[in-house]
Order: sequence, then structure tokens, then C-alpha cells
Amino acid sequence: MPALDRARLEVDEALKAYEACVEREEAEYREEYERVTFMEYEAPAPDPCAEAFLRLLRAVRAYEAAGGRREDLPLGARRDQVYEALDRE
Repeated sequence: MPALDRARLEVDEALKAYEACVEREEAEYREEYERVTFMEYEAPAPDPCAEAFLRLLRAVRAYEAAGGRREDLPLGARRDQVYEALDRE
């Protein structure tokens, strides 16, 4: 399997993992989700969704390094969030 295809697969897997994490947290905390995510942002404790998001960013960077263009990735509703994070670095 070519490197670009492997990188694309990793992006797809990382995106699914991140979206599943966010859905679990939203279901668990419901109305409190915004408050809880803010507390997680302020606290030094590990955040599984932050880890999943970092995995997604690494996967997109690897895809670009393999010659792919981020515009070609099906990031859906997460596109702006991913682009903003990548552009900050």
C-alpha cells in the first residue's frame, strides 16, 4: 500500500476515533458538556478527546508529508477546527 494511502487511512481512523470520543462525552455530560469541556481545558488532567484530536492532527500532517493535500481529506464538520489547529503551529 502506497504511503499516501496509508496516511489517508490513518486520517480516517483518527477522525472516527475523535468523533466517537466527542459523542461519548456529549452523551455522558449532556447539558453540562460545555462546562465540563471548559473545566477539562483549565485542568492539567489528561483528556482522552484532546489526545484523539492530537492523533488526528498528526495524521493530517503525515498525510501532507506523504504528498497529500488537506483539502482532499473528508474532514466534514471538523474541517475548520483541524485547519485552525494546524495553522496555529
